[in-house]
Amino acid sequence: MAEVPVVFVNSVAVSGFGNGVCNFAFSTANFLPTKDGKVELAETITANLRMDLLCAQQLHDSLAKIIAQQTSKPDALDMN
Repeated sequence: MAEVPVVFVNSVAVSGFGNGVCNFAFSTANFLPTKDGKVELAETITANLRMDLLCAQQLHDSLAKIIAQQTSKPDALDMN
């Protein structure tokens, strides 16, 4: 199996759907110091994903499960 890079992203910059394909462009925030001592935010497109609707539905289901698990109160989680 070929190795593929792992890319960290902060936001979905652009999304759309055309000709049966879901399109996503993800961006990563870069914090750059300025000459006056402040920090400037520069977002860069770091990943482009294309997928069919079935894959998008699988991703939706997976994200919903992860978000529900990670945002539930600890005492509300049933570990049995």
